[in-house]
Amino acid sequence: MHTIQFGNAIIPYEVKWSNRRKTISIAVDSNGVYVTAPTNTPQEKIVSVVYQKAKWIRAQLAHFNELNDSMHHRSFLAGEKLPYLGRQYRLKIEKGESILSPSFKFQQGTFIGQLPADIAMENHRDILLPLYEQWIKTTGEVFIKLRMQRFTVKLQEEPVAVKIKEQQQRWGSCTPNRQLLLNWRILLAPVSVVDYVLAHELVHLKHMNHSKEFWDTLGMLMSNYEEKKEWLRMNGKTLYI
Repeated sequence: MHTIQFGNAIIPYEVKWSNRRKTISIAVDSNGVYVTAPTNTPQEKIVSVVYQKAKWIRAQLAHFNELNDSMHHRSFLAGEKLPYLGRQYRLKIEKGESILSPSFKFQQGTFIGQLPADIAMENHRDILLPLYEQWIKTTGEVFIKLRMQRFTVKLQEEPVAVKIKEQQQRWGSCTPNRQLLLNWRILLAPVSVVDYVLAHELVHLKHMNHSKEFWDTLGMLMSNYEEKKEWLRMNGKTLYI
């Protein structure tokens, strides 16, 4: 483990060597800071890059501390925070005699759950989680289709359909009939991680395996995909709310 001092803060980081990388990259997750460098990169060069990114690293570490604090099953009570595209948004609960059926929406940076007055707090999760999930699927489908264009232009390939659904074991998949299936929870992750899963599955339109050609094509679409893949491995559990 290596460290640098930035202001009053000590930043520890781990160095990983890669024969495939041509530049130094830095990834931050809930477990720490990881620097991936081309084999034989001088240590002073690595230290210099870490110093240059120190302010960003501290911001990312603070973000993951917030994520760790929120790593529990939400009760969907007023004041809780719900994730979408890597950010946390506060939940507001509105109850009243005039509200006849539950509803869920996003307005001016806040999630709003509306419930009939007689709904007990212990029942909030059972009622609002499915509505939140449906909001993520509906809103996320528009986001994914727009985000996908930057990759399909380069690939010269397009799926016949994109579906966002419940998947317990996978973040995404590409079917033999060229459909992309995405786990709705991936839309809770940062945008760059969503991009990684989307690009990964789109490359399967060309290569229905994980051959060298597959990884080379993915690298053409997203040069830092290894960082995003590692983020998902380390932090995927935080997306199960």
